[in-house]
Amino acid sequence: MKTVITIISALILFSSCSKQTVRSEFDFANKLAQRGLWKEANYRWEKSLSKGNDSASIHNNIAISMEQRGDLKGALKEYKKALKIAPGNRYIKENLKRLEIRIKPPEDKKPRKEKKK
Repeated sequence: MKTVITIISALILFSSCSKQTVRSEFDFANKLAQRGLWKEANYRWEKSLSKGNDSASIHNNIAISMEQRGDLKGALKEYKKALKIAPGNRYIKENLKRLEIRIKPPEDKKPRKEKKK
């Protein structure tokens, strides 16, 4: 219960700051994610994007959030956006590769085509 009260207090504090920096918003969203509050963290990252702060890190984090909440197709799109911004980022590449493996069933589990008689 204390954790919930602390988070709510922090949300009120951050939302009332008129000159909040992009970095502090990003850091706050990361802290929310570390606590498993993916929906709220995602909201913060999306808010940052809507303010014109388009970065590979934000798209990567949104993708992770979507993946954690079961939206694998949305996560795939966000990882690709992140990789387009930072094509050399190995963390994004690893995240994308892991997700693609998760989405694509292994060869031995793919449905087999029936032979015509």
